[in-house]
Amino acid sequence: MISYDSPPARQRRPPRRRSPRWPLVVACVVVAVGLLAGYKFLSRPAPRPAPPAARGPLLSHAQALKLGACIDPTLSIESSFAPSIRHDLATGIGQLAPPAGPPRTDRRTRAQPAVSLLIREVDTNSFSSQPGQYAAQVTVSGVHGLTRRRPPPSASAGYTRALAIWSKDSQVVAADRKQAAGDAASAVRTVAALPLDRRKGSFSAITACVSALLVDVPAGGRRGYLVASDLEENEAPQLAGSFGGAPLLIVQTCESGDAGRCQQLLSHFKALMHRLHAGRITVVRPEDAGPAIAQGVRTGEVSP
Repeated sequence: MISYDSPPARQRRPPRRRSPRWPLVVACVVVAVGLLAGYKFLSRPAPRPAPPAARGPLLSHAQALKLGACIDPTLSIESSFAPSIRHDLATGIGQLAPPAGPPRTDRRTRAQPAVSLLIREVDTNSFSSQPGQYAAQVTVSGVHGLTRRRPPPSASAGYTRALAIWSKDSQVVAADRKQAAGDAASAVRTVAALPLDRRKGSFSAITACVSALLVDVPAGGRRGYLVASDLEENEAPQLAGSFGGAPLLIVQTCESGDAGRCQQLLSHFKALMHRLHAGRITVVRPEDAGPAIAQGVRTGEVSP
């Protein structure tokens, strides 16, 4: 049956919900900023390495070395002993002379310390502040080292300046070497000419000689000491000053040939030195003194 009434009204669809677009916009902006920052970072030129002249100081130096030596020339000891020790000291000082001329260009050079040496002699009045001709003081000046070899030829902007600085400092080293060589030659002559006190009636105040060294050689820094004697002291011990832990080289001659007696003298003397705060004590026989003394003059101590 046909209905002639008006058609039914259309049912409306619910409105479509649109998702907000701002999160997408923000994400796009973040990505764009990140890409731009990455581009700028990657396109930034790599930092130039500092020119050689700006990589730290070129000249180096070594801490000064202060040495003291007691030689026992008294008549109770073989007459050749003290001259032999004096000769070994002069030889060791002579070996401080550096190579002549300018430094090598293909390698670094090591700094050489300034070395001062005070020599006193054992006698009755070994602690006297007026030893007169029986003492000597010599000094060999130090030599700077170069921390880098000569810069190789380069087109970099810093090469010319680096080469000029290296050349100037190498001239300083060459001048140091010349001065040190002259000092060493003069010191050798002074030590070799040192008179030895072999007067009759002189007694052996050995610890007094050591104490005088400890008082006279300035404290602090690198120090080293030598005692060359038979260690047979016939004066009352005199203890003053302090080694402060500095090493001591003993060259002991054993005139009697009695090993037990000489060992007893050594033990007693070492005990006295420890009371003065001696560091490592190295003992050698006279026939081995040359190399030991040379090493002591160069470094302040002797390898055991």
